[in-house]
Amino acid sequence: MGKTAKHDAKADYLLEKGMEILWFKGYNATSVNDIVKAAEVPKGSFYFYFESKEDFVVKAIDKYFGMMFTPANEILQDKTKSPKERLLAFNAYRIAELKEQLNCKMGCMVCNISNEMSEHSENIRRAIVVKMDYMIATIAQIVQEAKDLGEITNPMSAEDIAAFIEDAGRGAMVRMKEMKSGEPIDNAMYVIENMLLK
Repeated sequence: MGKTAKHDAKADYLLEKGMEILWFKGYNATSVNDIVKAAEVPKGSFYFYFESKEDFVVKAIDKYFGMMFTPANEILQDKTKSPKERLLAFNAYRIAELKEQLNCKMGCMVCNISNEMSEHSENIRRAIVVKMDYMIATIAQIVQEAKDLGEITNPMSAEDIAAFIEDAGRGAMVRMKEMKSGEPIDNAMYVIENMLLK
């Protein structure tokens, strides 16, 4: 394993350990000391891999999207199903992740960080916007395929439908954490599936 591969592996390990704390505690309540303690490495080594805590969070956002969106995107790109079937399966997968694996308590790490830091860090805000724009564009492409096939007759543009899916889902995740219940996300998805994707 070359030096670059070792460097990347160590940085990835720090991200993995630090993300768990960041997700649970948020940006301001997570210190560099918390991250290095969880990873069992000296504090000085953190700055060998990351320029700052802000830089760490920007890279954590990238890793989080890779972890969470990659399997969901595989569902969207499954050509064995029709576009609308893929959209419904995509929504069902994300609901299951939130309700079963995260127990309706942690929500979306990126939503949590965005709510806390978008007004305070342009680098973090921009990193989130880039990822969200990519997600919306990907969903919009599948919505347009469904519209072209007549599976969706909603007159809204594919881009507006995709943006609403993401905006409604993110709002529901905040409410889900408040209530410690999957009901808000169920309600949002019911509207999306029975009104928006018609």
